[in-house]
Order: sequence, then C-alpha cells, then structure tokens
Amino acid sequence: IRGHAYTLAECLALADRNHPNLWAARARLAYSHAQLDEAKWLPWWQIGADATVGILPKLAGTAFYNETPASLRNQPFLNLTDPQPILQFSISGAIPLYTFGKISAGRQAAEAGVRVNEWDMEKMRQQIRMDVRRAYFGLMLAHDAQYLLDEIVSLLDKTVGNMRKKLASRDPSIEEIDLLRLELYREETLARSGEPKRGETFAVAALRFLTGVQTAFEIVDEPLKRPARTMGPVVQYLTAARLHRGEVNQARAGVVARRALVELARSRLYPDIGIGYRAAYSVAPSSSQQNTAWIGDPFNYLYWGFAIGARWNLDLLPQAARIAQAEAQLDEARAFERLALGGVAVEVENSYGIALEAKTREEYWDKAEHRTRQWISTAQDSIDLGTKDERALLEPLRAYFNARVNHLYALMDFNVALSDLARVTGWDPFAPVE
Repeated sequence: IRGHAYTLAECLALADRNHPNLWAARARLAYSHAQLDEAKWLPWWQIGADATVGILPKLAGTAFYNETPASLRNQPFLNLTDPQPILQFSISGAIPLYTFGKISAGRQAAEAGVRVNEWDMEKMRQQIRMDVRRAYFGLMLAHDAQYLLDEIVSLLDKTVGNMRKKLASRDPSIEEIDLLRLELYREETLARSGEPKRGETFAVAALRFLTGVQTAFEIVDEPLKRPARTMGPVVQYLTAARLHRGEVNQARAGVVARRALVELARSRLYPDIGIGYRAAYSVAPSSSQQNTAWIGDPFNYLYWGFAIGARWNLDLLPQAARIAQAEAQLDEARAFERLALGGVAVEVENSYGIALEAKTREEYWDKAEHRTRQWISTAQDSIDLGTKDERALLEPLRAYFNARVNHLYALMDFNVALSDLARVTGWDPFAPVE
C-alpha cells in the first residue's frame, strides 16, 4: 500500500505547522506578548497587601492609667497566660495621574518588541520554506534522473540485443568493436545508477525532518518543469525586500523600541504624580482599645485614606548616564537598519543574477534536449529503413543523455533560484508553485 503523495503546498503547510524552529519562534512571540500585557497593566497595579496573625497576653489600661508593665509584652511564649489572637491586615497602592511619558514609552517599547519577534518568526518561516522547496525539487530531480537512466538503459539494451543478433548472423556491417563500444557506454550509464538513489535518500530525509512526517513519505510523481512565474525587473524585487524582508522590518522595529527606551530614560528625570491610598485593620481582643487620637494603638485600629502626591528619584547624574547609554543603543539600532537595507539589496541582486543565469541555461538546454530527441528519432528511422546500423544511435544517445541531465539540473537550479529570490525578498508569492 503506497503512502499519501504530498504536494509541495502540503509540505510547506506541514513545515509551517511542525518545524521546531517555528515552535521556538512562536514561544518567543508569546513571551513578547506577555511582556506587552505586563507593560499595559503594571502601572495601574501598584498594589500591596500585608496580613499578620499572632497571639498576645492580656494588655489592660491606657497610657495614663497603666495596668500592664512593658515586661509583660516580652515574656517567653511558653509562659503566656490566657493568650488571645491578634489579626492585622493592610492594603496600599498608587494610581498614576501623570508620569511624564513613562507609561506610553514603556508600552511603545513592548509593542516594538512584539513586532521584532513577529518578523523573527516570519524570517524563520521563509528560510524553512526555502529548505522545503530545495529538498522537494531535489527529490523531483532524483525521480527524473532515475527515469532517464531507465530510459537510456532500455534503449541501450535493445540496441545491444539487435547488434548481438546481427553478429550472430555474421552481418558484415557490424563489427565486434561496435558492440563493445555500446556495452561500455551501457556500463558507464549503469555506474551512475546509484546517484538518483543517493539524492532521493537525502531529499526524503530532509523532507521528513522539515515536515514532521516520519513514515511512508512520498511526493507527487511529477516531472520537474519550468516555473510558471515570470521574472520581473530587479527593482520589483528590491522594493519587495524593503517592504517584506524580515531582517529589514526587525531592524525598523528595533529602532522604534530603542527610541521608546530613550524617551523612557529621559522621562525618569521627572517625578511621578499620582493618588496614593492605604487602608488598615487590626483587632486584638486581649488588648484594651485606646480611644484618644493622640496615642497610637498598635493592636486595635481601623483607618483608611488617600492623597495626591509625587515620587521623585533624584539620582540625576546616574540617570543622565543611563540616557547616554540608551541613545548609544539607538544609534546602534539605526546602524543595523542601514546594514539590513544595504545587505538585503546585495542579496537580492545576487539572487536575481543567479536566477537569470539559471533561466538562460534552462532555456538552451531545453532546446538542446529537443534537438537530441530529434536526432535519436532520425537515427532510429534510418536504422528501421536499413540505411544505417545500430552504431548510429551511440552518438545521439550520448548527446541526449548529456543534454537531458544538464536540463534537469538547470530546471532544479532555476526553481531553487526563484525560491531563494522569494526568501531574500521576504515575499513568498515570488516562489515557484507546483
């Protein structure tokens, strides 16, 4: 029972879903989204709470009519008589009113961090799709090469058989050296019969890893063909790279993040203005409650309150140094953006040149293959008519085998070159389809 034959589109979809690097990229993206949530909620959740439970001895009297000496509060735990519980609870926090840009700058930096990881995942995805296409076209090449070998060997077997019959019948037009020449070429052809199997093994192993399909993996049995997509001018690919390339967009997001961090560092020179609040409750039944406002009762109380205030960290000189650090990192991010734009342009033009060369090579080897096929057909017709013998097939068979092999490699190189051009531009529709 043959397994399911996967198309290129199915292999790409499986790689998008199963590749470990994409899982890692998704985890990094989820982490940056969690950081963004933290940046959104943290300023509004400056809340703290405390709770204490313990025991006290009996504490009676007031500050003016004391009935309990201070030493009673410090007696050993095992010597307590009639201990009673004490419960204390407090909550406090602050609501920011104006922070001179700290909240907005922190949120912008976190949002830029999300974009950095989004483009990191897209960059990883484009590289994986390129690897899938290279392995897929390599497997198609291995299949086509095996069919070509079978075709050539079949023709040679037929020709060698005919020559042996003629030699057995002592046909004067055939010499034994002609038979040896054909048999030698047959052995040379068979000597290369392991190459398609080797290429198939490598390609299948790569596709299994990339797609996550570990058993019964096969692809659709179709020949390599010329990509249906036509190549446009190089400026089209340069423009696409500036818009869609992962590294370029990562660098842009990095500049936005560093700029926001500079604003955050500058805003820390100024105070935070907000509403502070606090509420506390404590109850100790064994302690006499104090009812005067001028004496604090540490055991029985209930109070709450809020006020507008400011908090200002006055480490101005260290903060100026931190601003300089953030500005230096912003300059570094801008330099990386220029590097990404320039480096991507070089990659695009190089890949474009490779694709043009592969396109030209494929077109001429296609013409050569068709001419050698005509040559074989003409020679076979002459043999059938009796005007020539089987020796006439040797040279066109050699030429056809050479042209077909080079055409297959050119087809693969052209498909891979267009796939790489799609990778360096970051625009997947440029890549060849089925």
